[in-house]
Amino acid sequence: MTADLGHGVPEPATTAATGGRPEGHLGAAGPAPQVVLNLARPWGEADPLDLAGAALGAGLDGVTLADSPRLFPDCLLETGRILANTGARLAGPCVLSLGLRHPATVAGALGTLAAHHPGRLLAVVGRGESSVRNEGLAVPSLRTHRESLDRLRELLDDRAPELRLLGAASGPRTIRATAARLGGVLVDVGADPAVLGKAVRLVRAERPEAEIWVFLRAVLTRTAAEADAAGRPVLGSCASRLVRAPDWYDLPAELLPRVEAVAAAHDYRRHGTPAARGGAGRSPETERLVRDRFLLTGDERRIAGQLAAVRGLGVDGVVLAGALTGVVERLNKLATAVRAGLAIDPAVRTGPAADPAAGPAVRHRPDRRGRNLSAESEE
Repeated sequence: MTADLGHGVPEPATTAATGGRPEGHLGAAGPAPQVVLNLARPWGEADPLDLAGAALGAGLDGVTLADSPRLFPDCLLETGRILANTGARLAGPCVLSLGLRHPATVAGALGTLAAHHPGRLLAVVGRGESSVRNEGLAVPSLRTHRESLDRLRELLDDRAPELRLLGAASGPRTIRATAARLGGVLVDVGADPAVLGKAVRLVRAERPEAEIWVFLRAVLTRTAAEADAAGRPVLGSCASRLVRAPDWYDLPAELLPRVEAVAAAHDYRRHGTPAARGGAGRSPETERLVRDRFLLTGDERRIAGQLAAVRGLGVDGVVLAGALTGVVERLNKLATAVRAGLAIDPAVRTGPAADPAAGPAVRHRPDRRGRNLSAESEE
């Protein structure tokens, strides 16, 4: 792949008024959310620097990099390489696995990158479920994960208090715990507008000033066969989210066994590749149900229209999944469609409880040292 890598491009201007964010990209306080592409291409398939150049050439604000040592190049090393060799406004790991990495080593790496590239590091941490399963390990319990978040926040408050740190979360307990501890959440709940709205309101109820990003799986498709192929790398992992919290996702009880079968067929050793979808006991109808809840598909106009729900949530940013078949190949058109869908009137915002009568929400940059730990829920 060839791309304009932007070598030697000056770093974007930032101001104190933007909380360290690039001018003209103020998330919920300005014209539109920032958009980055999450790179998740297996070892040897593509150079992350080339992919970053393609994302920047398509008009995106930067890239994030998946963390799964068995499948992908090291996300921390590649982050440093991209920040040093491109003009990306933002780059960083997503999702950096606290199930594989100790909080002390994570804090050391992120603090170092933040010092070398001030204002440009966007770091997303999480349990790292797919990367943990790749290694045959148990996914950390919520209790263990909360302890890791506490330790990481404590270490980074000392080393890099202005670092833009988000925690990935897909269920209500994890969303609450992450918002309380980190002050920033990457909501990964699919594309259903009702569930997206619930998740954003939950973050704001826990911490009204939190920075909120949304992880979206979107790909341009022309046929049902292309939509089916696009979802293969991640379909089982999406199904597992429905299985773990069916009430949260409003999944009817009679559909649960069928969705469980889709989740069980996923091969995490090949997560993020078309080979991840198992063939045994496949139900195209159930796979389509899962795909429709988690993937935005169709032409440019349809993708832009489907983003109307996100446009009204007042979120700070969007991370586009890069593992889907066809995303990189049609990135310029996809980026244009996403930007069009997220073009919003900054005066139109939803309040903390999504109550139109409450008026526009007044939101501030998080106090990284202030934590609200009062609304804990037990496992």
